[in-house]
Amino acid sequence: MKLTSKATLIVISTMLFTITSGLLAREFFINPKLRKIEHAADTRDIRRFEQAVERYRENLQSRVKRIYAAAGLLESLDKRVDWSPVVEQLAHIGGYEELDYFILADENGRNASVHAGELITEPQQLPSAAVVQQVLAIAIAKLDSASDITTSEVLLSSADGPLIFAAGRGSWHSAQLPATYVAVRRVDSNMIASLGERLGLTVAAISHEESLQQRQHYGIELGQRSRDDTLYSLLKNRQGDIILHMRFNTAPRAFDDDFFSPIILSSLAVAILAWAFVLLLMQHSILRPIEQLSSTMRRIRQSSNYRERLVYRNRDELGKLVDECNELLNHVAAHTQQLEAYSYKDALTGIGNRRLFQERLDYQWRLARRKTMPLSAIVFDLDYFKQYNDCYGHDGGDSVLREFATLLEQTFSRDTDVVARTGGEEFIVLLLDVDLNNARALAENALNALRQRAIPHAAAPQRNIVSASAGVACAVPQSGDNSESLIRQADAALYRAKQMGRDQLAVHDASNTGN
Repeated sequence: MKLTSKATLIVISTMLFTITSGLLAREFFINPKLRKIEHAADTRDIRRFEQAVERYRENLQSRVKRIYAAAGLLESLDKRVDWSPVVEQLAHIGGYEELDYFILADENGRNASVHAGELITEPQQLPSAAVVQQVLAIAIAKLDSASDITTSEVLLSSADGPLIFAAGRGSWHSAQLPATYVAVRRVDSNMIASLGERLGLTVAAISHEESLQQRQHYGIELGQRSRDDTLYSLLKNRQGDIILHMRFNTAPRAFDDDFFSPIILSSLAVAILAWAFVLLLMQHSILRPIEQLSSTMRRIRQSSNYRERLVYRNRDELGKLVDECNELLNHVAAHTQQLEAYSYKDALTGIGNRRLFQERLDYQWRLARRKTMPLSAIVFDLDYFKQYNDCYGHDGGDSVLREFATLLEQTFSRDTDVVARTGGEEFIVLLLDVDLNNARALAENALNALRQRAIPHAAAPQRNIVSASAGVACAVPQSGDNSESLIRQADAALYRAKQMGRDQLAVHDASNTGN
């Protein structure tokens, strides 16, 4: 039977039994399950919001920890540093733009001073002295009992309402650095709405009286959905203290919950068997084969294994489509193999070519700029290679190129390392998240490995073995920088290495624009 005939039979059967069987299935089978699913989804949404608050607390604490790490590093560099302009900058590391205010104090919480964060626009929005002392007292107590230099908590303050704070304490050589730093974010309507928006939820803070009154009106408990599609919940801290009451406006109920009369239900009882037959027929004849084919195609796409074939045994229209798809896969597999060989690999050495290098350079440059990571480039050039070809022939030169390419792949073996031959005897290596010193050490390792292989080179004026020169450059990409500047710097360093006598490396000096 053709696929169109099967579809026609299923449509006719569905039209005959949809109304009656649908009503019965909805009341006694679908609706109870949907209520359970709905309640599970509502509970999950509440939990997601609680987890978002907890993640914010943990993130705020990690920011404070970075402040102390940065301050400790700067202090270790020079004890004579003037810290007065640096303190504000350290606050930015702690999420200044996401804070209402932060508190600076000595080790015991005395001599406290309050500074406005970016969320505070008016001086009167700063907390009262009583709130500051309350937050400091809790922070100092938790720091005294904690094994770490930082701590954090969600609490309900006496006059400032619910808030999240993260605190840190350290000992400094400089008296200009405050020992205790407390970053504070009020859990106000703006923060609740912002967290809810990120999660796709509509959340509002309400008072205890409002929550109790509205739940009594609807006759529901905490966590239960009202007939107006609202949920009520509590936000608690890690000690179980109630911080605030919340109301969630959920999406409208997606199913009909009305009760039907026994007459209608009894008249539609036979529809259950009809639907079962229709669904079985659809599943066996159409849905299951399509799902299997879809799963196979998804696996082929994800693995790029275009040699795999679709399997469908019937000779209907879907079978003809499967045959054509298999022919297309044969065509794609053959051309993909050729494209991979020609587009990204150097034909002689088997490593990446200039096209591969340029694509990886553009990608890693953007990634390094986004993550504020160093990106290093090393340009290698085999010394006196023309003389080697003249002496040993091009076959000998090709053998040296392949051996040097293998050496580079062994030296630079991380997944993110890019090794490419960009022309003639020139090779380039790209190292993500590797600073200048480490790049220089790796380049020296590669040159030493080549020296240890002692490949004879009778035409070389030095040592009579094959050697190479290298230029090393490193940059932390900034907005407006060009990735090509990094390669130009490495090329310039390579030129200096050759001027200095070859068989060595030179490093680009960023402080000397003439190099």
